[in-house]
Amino acid sequence: MKIIDDKGKLFGLINIIDLLAIVLILAVMGRFYLKAHQNPPGLETKKIEVQVLLEEIRDATADVIEVGDIVRETKSNVVLGEVTNIDIKPSATLVETSDGRVVEYPNPVLKDAVITIVGEGTASENAIVVGNSEIRIGTKLGMKTNIYAVTGTVMTIKVL
Repeated sequence: MKIIDDKGKLFGLINIIDLLAIVLILAVMGRFYLKAHQNPPGLETKKIEVQVLLEEIRDATADVIEVGDIVRETKSNVVLGEVTNIDIKPSATLVETSDGRVVEYPNPVLKDAVITIVGEGTASENAIVVGNSEIRIGTKLGMKTNIYAVTGTVMTIKVL
C-alpha cells in the first residue's frame, strides 16, 4: 500500500490538504489553551490579605458571616479567599436632638463589619490580582458565599 495514492489521499484515508488543515487548527487551539492557563512570566502566586469594610449591613447578615467562609467575587464567581477575621461593631447613625444638636448614635438594626480575607493572587508593579479580580484600596468589591452576598470597600491589602 502506498503512503499517498493516486487520488492524493494519505494511506487511502484522508486527503493530505485536509490533514494539514486539521493539524493547523489543533495547533492553534492548543496554543490558545496553553496561553489562557499560564501565569504571566515573572509573576508567582502569593498569599494576599485583604481587609474589606462592610457598612450598614443588617444584623441577620452580620450573624451569618463566619471565619472559614470561602468568599467568591459576585460577578465572575471566582474564589477570592477565606475569611480569617471578623470585627463587627454597631453602625453609627447621626441623629438630631430636640435642641438642634447632631449626635452620633449606635444604630440598633445595622452593623459595620471589617472582614479579613486571605487568598491566592499575584502582585506586580501595576496591579494586585486575587482570583481573577484586580483589587485596589478604596474600590468596591462584591462578595458572596452560598449563604450571603455583600458589597464592601477595600481598606487594606497586604502581600504575605
